[in-house]
Amino acid sequence: TMTFQDDELSYALGKQGGTRRKLERSSGAIVQYVGHNALFSGARPERKRAREYMKWLFEQLEGPVYVDGWEDRDDCTVVEVPGDCIGYVTGARRAALGNIEEEWGVLMFFMNRRSEGRGRAEQLIICGPQRARRGAELKVMSSVETKAPGTFTRGVREKTSSE
Repeated sequence: TMTFQDDELSYALGKQGGTRRKLERSSGAIVQYVGHNALFSGARPERKRAREYMKWLFEQLEGPVYVDGWEDRDDCTVVEVPGDCIGYVTGARRAALGNIEEEWGVLMFFMNRRSEGRGRAEQLIICGPQRARRGAELKVMSSVETKAPGTFTRGVREKTSSE
């Protein structure tokens, strides 16, 4: 369980319960709010993921979040998004990222350490089950390719089957 203040509770729920649903789908846990408490149910790893994802969401309110050790996690994928494509991938008021999260049932946010500046490529972390992460990753890569052709496909040759 986690306990929230009034203002935190509305953030944890999200618009029409969207944040709660996003947490549930990406972690595999069931997330319910009773009063000012969030209750997580499911297998231990699912509950742990839901708590971590919730913690990362709230850390974003304080400033940039970086997930240490994401390389060793089996529930996270990172895509390098070029600086000039970040706005396009994110969309107005985060609409484009939100649509991908909704479609694939993942949690996504840009990761950077406090010391890192803006401008260069940023890491977009995608959290959730493997198939959902892969779908979201391909969707993000596709929008980066639309904005900056060749980012991921430079050097890829045409391949035809002999059949």
